[in-house]
Amino acid sequence: MDDAENFDGGKQVDGRKRYIVLDDRLASSVPGKHMTVAFAHCTAWHDAWVENKERAEGLSELGDLLMSLSNRPAVSVRYGRFPAGTTPDHGRGSLAGHVHALVADLHPMWERHLASGAVPPSASQVEARLEPLTANVAIELMTTLAADDLVRPSSKLMNREIAQHTVTRIVKWLGSGATWWTNRQGSSWDPVTACTFDGVVAGSDGEYFAILIQFGED
Repeated sequence: MDDAENFDGGKQVDGRKRYIVLDDRLASSVPGKHMTVAFAHCTAWHDAWVENKERAEGLSELGDLLMSLSNRPAVSVRYGRFPAGTTPDHGRGSLAGHVHALVADLHPMWERHLASGAVPPSASQVEARLEPLTANVAIELMTTLAADDLVRPSSKLMNREIAQHTVTRIVKWLGSGATWWTNRQGSSWDPVTACTFDGVVAGSDGEYFAILIQFGED
């Protein structure tokens, strides 16, 4: 599995335990009128646990969808949730960092095919090279990157219809409020890797993110 930053299910389990403990205390030691307040806290813990559980299950679905498009070494993916306590924006800055990290992880796989000393762009350079996309254009471009070989366009990496169906589900998972970014405009691109050919599509709803990238060298 790729370097996916999965939702930490442990917090949910811990949250559930705290709910159970609180519930036991209610049953044994909370008298009279304080019961209502304590029960409200108990309900809040439970609701939060249920919501987190549902989102964790949803994130697992997002990961399964993206991983079905992965076809290394050509196509790689990354998905996850921004770290707790941070306030990621909907812009390219937060995503650019994850794109750069994914490229850095993959660079050794391609290094022997590259000119000596070739290095990927920095995170700030990646950020400057990302341009916004509409959701519909993101679907089309991500489908192309998943299905078609950038180096040899006549070669297919996977069935295009399957890729498009999967990508459409990914875009819907992140929702209508998500923003989408790419380094490609038509047949031209600003490289985000040290390879001759590359293309990336990255999206985020401000809390969760999804990235698909294709590398290529002739």
